[in-house]
Amino acid sequence: MEIYPDDPYFGMRQATCMPDDCFCEALRYGEWIRQPANTWSNLGFIAVAILIVVLVSRCKGYGQNRLITYPSLSWLFAFGCLLTGVGSFFYHASFTFISQWFDVMGMYFSITFFLIYNLDRLYDLKPVKVYLAYLAINGLLGLALYVIPEARRYLFATCVLLMVASIIYTQWRLNTPIKTKYILWSILSFGVAYVLWVLDLKHIVCEPNSLWQLHSVWHLLSAASALLIFLYYLSEEAKESIETARTT
Repeated sequence: MEIYPDDPYFGMRQATCMPDDCFCEALRYGEWIRQPANTWSNLGFIAVAILIVVLVSRCKGYGQNRLITYPSLSWLFAFGCLLTGVGSFFYHASFTFISQWFDVMGMYFSITFFLIYNLDRLYDLKPVKVYLAYLAINGLLGLALYVIPEARRYLFATCVLLMVASIIYTQWRLNTPIKTKYILWSILSFGVAYVLWVLDLKHIVCEPNSLWQLHSVWHLLSAASALLIFLYYLSEEAKESIETARTT
């Protein structure tokens, strides 16, 4: 469909999915929010970011792990969730190339956090090194996203697989007390979300003009998955903390 001068995003470079491969929900040209359902459902990520900050600020007592000892690490992941929500909100509202960049970068920021956090758990990197590694990796991903945007989904899938592998390997190495139920629910939530994402993207289940969109559910389930994996790591108890608790 041709974009006319009265469209709010006229003249801007369009997202690579334009004009007819931007998920199921019908595009409302000429409006500030082109896909309302897929746009507003991103508030789930923003809510998760706020909840993480609140949870960490209230955590006290024995069993404190690195996310509590160094709360700025938790805030770093909360920032990733916030960027995911804001970026995806902007993306589905506008479907411009710049919004696509921020949308995908939010997902990269969220997923790479746990890759680096697992390294921190293994080698005690300390926050400064975590920040530098986090910025370096995402800087490279951001550059790749700009130069070869078509590779964004493959890179994200690779990051997800690496994150899962790091979760398994790190916990095997450390064997710290941790509530496994959270990671299992996180994987289940993300797995269901991915199936819905495919069904929506391929228009297998599709009602373009409905406010009930499978891609919106993908946003909400992905946000829930992010919260659950954070709770998984927040439930970890350092062995030395447990021994201290037993002797006091």
